[in-house]
Amino acid sequence: MKHFEVIYTRNVIEFLNSSDFIRGRSLSTGVSQDVCHRRLLRVLLDIKVKNCDDSYFVYLLPHTSNCPEAYCAGTEVPCPAGENSENFGFTPNCTANFPTIEMKPQLTNGTRNGEVVMFCDFDPPPWDNLTVEVFWTADGDVIDEATLVNGEDQSVLDQAHLKLGMGKEISCKVRGRYEDGGAPGTLEVSNGFFAGMKILKKVFTVDEDGPTNSIQLQPTLPLDCSFGYLAPYCFVSIPVTFEEESRRLCGGDGVPQVVADGTKIPSIGNDCPFKYGVDDWGGIIELPVIAVRDSQVDGLGYMKVKFGPFSSGQSDLWAGYQLEDVEILSVDKDSIGDVTCTSTGDPHYTTFDGRYYHVYEQGTFTLYKHQTLPIEVQTRTRLCFGDNVACNCGVAVRSGNETLILTKCTDGVQRYNFSSGTWTTYDGFLASRIDHYGPVGEDINFYQASDSRFYVFLPTGSLIDILVTGDGVNPYIDISIRPSVDDKRKTSGLCGTFDGNITNDGLHSDISTVSTIHENQVMSNGNSAFVNSWRVEDDDNIFMGNVHPSPPSEIERRYCSCVKRPVAGDGREHNIHCKISPAYDCVAKQLKSRRGVQPMENNGARKRRDTSYNDEVYDDDMFGFDNSVPTAPAVAPSWPAPNGMTEAETRAYCEDNLVNSPSGKLCTLLLGDTLDTASMVESCVVDIQATGNTVFVQTAITSLEARCSDALYKNLTYWTSNISNVTGNVTSEPPSFFFETVSCPSNCSGRGICEKGECICQKGFEGPSCSIETDAPPKAYFIPKDGLCDTNTRPCERTPVIGKDFLQSGNLTCSLQTAQIDGNGVQLLPDPVANIAVPATFEDESRVICPLPPSRVRRSTSAGHRTTAEATLVSISNDGVRFSPPVLLITYDAVCQDCNVTGFCVLRNNSCEIDGACYADGDTQIGNWCKQCVPAVNVSTWSDRQDNAPPVFEPTGNIIAFINNQLDFTVKAEDPENRPHLSYSLVGAPPDPDLSLTSAGQLKWTPKQNSTIVVNVMAADECGLSSTESLTVTARDCPCQHGGSCPSFALDSPDNINCTCSGTGFTGQMCDVDVDECLDSPCDHGVCNNTVGGFHCDCEQYYTGPLCDQETPCFSNPCPDNGTCADIPGAIQCTICPEGSPVDSSLCVIIEIPLDPCSSNPCYPDVTCDVVDDVYTCGPCPAGLTGDGVNCVEDVGCSSKPCYPEVTCTDVPGGHECGDCPHGMTGDGKNCTEDTVTGVTDQQGFSWYEQPANIALLSVGAVVLAAALIGVAVWRVKAHNVTRGKVGDLPLEERRKSDDPQDLHVEEMSDQDCEHD
Repeated sequence: MKHFEVIYTRNVIEFLNSSDFIRGRSLSTGVSQDVCHRRLLRVLLDIKVKNCDDSYFVYLLPHTSNCPEAYCAGTEVPCPAGENSENFGFTPNCTANFPTIEMKPQLTNGTRNGEVVMFCDFDPPPWDNLTVEVFWTADGDVIDEATLVNGEDQSVLDQAHLKLGMGKEISCKVRGRYEDGGAPGTLEVSNGFFAGMKILKKVFTVDEDGPTNSIQLQPTLPLDCSFGYLAPYCFVSIPVTFEEESRRLCGGDGVPQVVADGTKIPSIGNDCPFKYGVDDWGGIIELPVIAVRDSQVDGLGYMKVKFGPFSSGQSDLWAGYQLEDVEILSVDKDSIGDVTCTSTGDPHYTTFDGRYYHVYEQGTFTLYKHQTLPIEVQTRTRLCFGDNVACNCGVAVRSGNETLILTKCTDGVQRYNFSSGTWTTYDGFLASRIDHYGPVGEDINFYQASDSRFYVFLPTGSLIDILVTGDGVNPYIDISIRPSVDDKRKTSGLCGTFDGNITNDGLHSDISTVSTIHENQVMSNGNSAFVNSWRVEDDDNIFMGNVHPSPPSEIERRYCSCVKRPVAGDGREHNIHCKISPAYDCVAKQLKSRRGVQPMENNGARKRRDTSYNDEVYDDDMFGFDNSVPTAPAVAPSWPAPNGMTEAETRAYCEDNLVNSPSGKLCTLLLGDTLDTASMVESCVVDIQATGNTVFVQTAITSLEARCSDALYKNLTYWTSNISNVTGNVTSEPPSFFFETVSCPSNCSGRGICEKGECICQKGFEGPSCSIETDAPPKAYFIPKDGLCDTNTRPCERTPVIGKDFLQSGNLTCSLQTAQIDGNGVQLLPDPVANIAVPATFEDESRVICPLPPSRVRRSTSAGHRTTAEATLVSISNDGVRFSPPVLLITYDAVCQDCNVTGFCVLRNNSCEIDGACYADGDTQIGNWCKQCVPAVNVSTWSDRQDNAPPVFEPTGNIIAFINNQLDFTVKAEDPENRPHLSYSLVGAPPDPDLSLTSAGQLKWTPKQNSTIVVNVMAADECGLSSTESLTVTARDCPCQHGGSCPSFALDSPDNINCTCSGTGFTGQMCDVDVDECLDSPCDHGVCNNTVGGFHCDCEQYYTGPLCDQETPCFSNPCPDNGTCADIPGAIQCTICPEGSPVDSSLCVIIEIPLDPCSSNPCYPDVTCDVVDDVYTCGPCPAGLTGDGVNCVEDVGCSSKPCYPEVTCTDVPGGHECGDCPHGMTGDGKNCTEDTVTGVTDQQGFSWYEQPANIALLSVGAVVLAAALIGVAVWRVKAHNVTRGKVGDLPLEERRKSDDPQDLHVEEMSDQDCEHD
């Protein structure tokens, strides 16, 4: 044990808190307290040291006190007061030569040039002989350094270095240093800034019956999307994986504790990445999760959320960032014990909270309804067993926008039996259908077992078990609903409230009134307000199809289990498995995997039913129901039962068969009193009392098995656990032993042995309950819709067949025998061509689906309708060998034929048979709208269209044309049937040879003089039906003034026009109003004067041009010595006066500076400009062009007469050549002038004044010198007495430079001298 003395003062503390990591020292600091800064403390600490093989020492350092103190390794000590050192204030080399300044660094962040950066701003040093050293640290480690000079007050940490500090606390530390050396000043530390993403809560809980809770993340740096075109790629994906130490397996798949809300998870991929864009980045980012509804009493669940490295589309800063783990606790909310609502037998009800009662009422009732979700179960009951009691004859389940209807409520339906040729009444079969009323999720909710048992798996995790039993006279349906935690305090209906309070299970449909329900109470004859309140009105009756659709937002939810699991055929682990429900029900998984259980529809059928043109057909009378209340009240049953059994005998029979059944013994042994067997026995007793039928004991056993199964799966103590020798993780699997005791349907009808819930039938029998004789074929009764399939309303690609004893087997077969049908009935075609066998699709024991071959009477929009119907005789076989008697399907076109169920078809009276095809009354011939089927006119050929009327002309009035202007008038007519095409033509010869009319109705004419003509026009439709119209056209002079132009026509009067006045300087209807062009202020630098038809600009000084928008050479004040500039033709005139002298002083000198004629680029592009004797000359035009060099146009040869008159022209490749000018003239043959010697002219016709110039600013002396050097400038010096001096021609050696204008050398000149200028 060694004792170390810890000494610290304020300066040492500041050092330890600020600079300890810059050079790699490892220190530990506490929390700053002022009391520690004001005094010197000595503390003894016990430190343990271990020598490790003389290689290194290991120190065990105890925690320091609350004062800001730290351990410091080494022998150096702090510098004396007033001194500092390179060693951050410790020896050696302490010195007093260091700057004492305070810069107060502050840390901020932002974006710059498409990157995220951090700024360290501080007060600049007060002296200019200092440099500032900046250290950027992340959790104390230096990630960047900078030295600033010249008074800079900001350091920037670029994105590349910022990325090194992601996930850490960033600080900037600054200190000053003299430029000429010495120790640095005190190191100042900025505010700390965590760079990255904060987890606001690392441990939180979710309730199994609660809503989503979110992992909340807070980014501290922006997601930069400065470049707009990259916005679609500006996102961050945060991958997550859920891990748990104890894993439950169900059907080979894991049952997670928590799933993620998949809203932000892409639909593709093999992991769970939450994807966020720039719009999500502004505040708190949420990763929503929800507790799994597992229907198990599993206590507190634990799950760890692990984050993978971020991926980013365009933000390199966030790529690879990784968060720490988050822990989630799942709070169990499942109820312990037997929690099931049942409606069984005649019927008896048990609410979720355990209240037991009976209802002997006929009608449609709400059994169960979720108060916030579109989930509901309705039942239909009718009086049965001698009208003493009621039975469930139908059940309708709604889950979102889809419904399942199962019903045996119809007493019987009468159908034509084709085989016997008689009408027969059928009953005892089950009618089922699935309907969609809006978008549905991908998960299939409805399943069917082969023993007339149906399962509905709701998105909440609730399970509905439906067992259909009974016969055609006394059918009944047993219904069992096992709720989930999402049902707690959210249910209503005859199942009660599921809130643990049995006294309020009598809640009415108004969700406020409560009736008391007594145990074992019998409700009948309308004496219960509670039951009557849940009687379903027609507007909300699911059986009648009255379903109000739910929006997609309530249906298309998505939850993802992000637990890694291996995928078959793939060597990797994948961790995304998404579904529309947060429920993972192990019971449902086991039920779906049992033999004979299959979905009632596939995903293709789910999508297909969204359209109206399909083959899903049903007979409405199969779903019929007498919803009226019977006039005679139900008579309460009494003892003895109809079969003679007393109450004691019945109770003993029910108890013995229920409790002593294999499943009853096991369930009683395991669950004891937690399983409510008393109500099951009571139901059995009451059912036998009312019916005398002991088959009801099997209903009680089935109910017991379902409720026992739920209780065993719910309680994890009955699960089998295995501990991994490698990871130590626990894996639990559900109890499978229970299925060894499950009973079989109808006790296998006494014709087989029950093994693990499935019948092993005796030879000669088959089926789920061994009730079907092997040698007997199934019974096919009829095809819905009287066996008629109209190709105009259905595809006729498949047909249902209704019957009995259909088996779900691989040999279920349809035999299809094709026949012809006509007025004499059905005519069979020769075998074997017309007879085929195809696999059948099993829907339930009463309904199969047979696919049909392509029909000869398919709908056709291009070739009319077929005139013949097609008959198909359909037989069903369970084994592919023995077939039922056939039922008749007639495929026909109802447009042309009338067919009936007995097998006869005739042509309809209101149709036509043309070219072997049939057409309905009013059908149009393809490609010829003018012909149609009109049976009243002719049934064998096309007739003229009956409802066609001639075109109707639009009224126009008199048409005015203008002399020497082309009339362009559109004649218009309308077709009463709104057909798109009319054609126009003149009736007779045109009244003027120059007048024409196109088939589109364009009337054109250019009159030469005042006249009036009449034009007769005909308009005809595509069927040739026509009408005529006479148009009056008058030719008049154009009334437009000042060069305005007239329109192509006017109506009724020449004054009914608006002239086009563009470019005339006038406006108004007739261009007779002068436009004041000055209103638009066209003169840039001048005063505008309006003139008739135009305007004139008086320009300000130093501006010229028509709009005063051109600067004169004097604009830039080019005169030397601040002389006054005046623009004169070909030059500028500068008046230069001594300082303080007026412009008219005799001391002033006037200088003229000529302009360069070529400075304005007067020649055509690429044409040379030369100056000779102060006159510019343009060279020849470029190849292929001709002109004077100023204006060049395309050379088109001699045909354009480009040469001077009397000058010969010769065509050459690419242009022409002109000969010599005539005698006495000179030129290039294109332009010839008289050959005179009278002076020099401006060959191009442009004055120097019109040419802008570039003039250098020169002093007077410089101007004189420049003029002498270039020899072209003629300058005149003008005295007040008009004496002129010639300066520009003086010899160089005789010229003097002088700053004084009076010293300027001037030579007197005579008028003769001026002439030579």
